[in-house]
Amino acid sequence: MKLAFLDTETTGLDRYKNEIIELALIIIEDGERTVEQSWKLKPRRIETASEYALQLNGYDKEVWDKEGYSWSAEACNRLAKRLEGSVIIGHNVQFDVGFLRQVFKEFGVSFRFPPQLDTKTLARLVWGFDRLSMDHIRENVEGMTTDGGHRALKDTEDCVFIYEKFIEKLNKIETQSYDNYNHH
Repeated sequence: MKLAFLDTETTGLDRYKNEIIELALIIIEDGERTVEQSWKLKPRRIETASEYALQLNGYDKEVWDKEGYSWSAEACNRLAKRLEGSVIIGHNVQFDVGFLRQVFKEFGVSFRFPPQLDTKTLARLVWGFDRLSMDHIRENVEGMTTDGGHRALKDTEDCVFIYEKFIEKLNKIETQSYDNYNHH
C-alpha cells in the first residue's frame, strides 16, 4: 500500500485567489518511507496574499527568493507521478487537494487525484475530540507539540503520527475482538 501524506501552506483560504507557498510530502510504501521532502514555492500573485497567512506560515521573501521553486507543468507532472496509486492523507486534506487541483488546472495538467483520508476524522476516532484543529490536537495529545506548527513538513509529520495512532487503536480493537471471540 502506498500512503502519500501531504500538507500545503498557502497565502490565504481561497484557492482561486491565493496559492501554495509551501508543500510537504511523505510517502510510505509497504511500511517504508520512500519520500520525505518539502518545497518552498515562489508566489506568483503575492499581491492577493493575506498578511495573516504569510505571518502564520513564516513567509520571508528573501528566503523564498533564494530557496523557492516555481510551479510549472513539469513540476505538476512530477508531483502527479509521485501521488499516482496512493491514498492521499492530510489534515483537512480536501483543502490541500483543492489548491493542488487549481495549480494543476492553471498549468493545464490533467490528473485524477487518488482517494483521500482526512486525519481530522482519524483524530476524532482515536481521541474523541470535538475540536479537530491540528493545534488543539497537538496541545492535548502526549507526544505532540505545537513547536514548528504551520510549516508543511511539521504538519505532515503530525499527520503520520495521527495515522499511526489510529492504526495502533485499530490493532488493539482487533486483538480485543479476537480475544473476546476465543473466550466464548
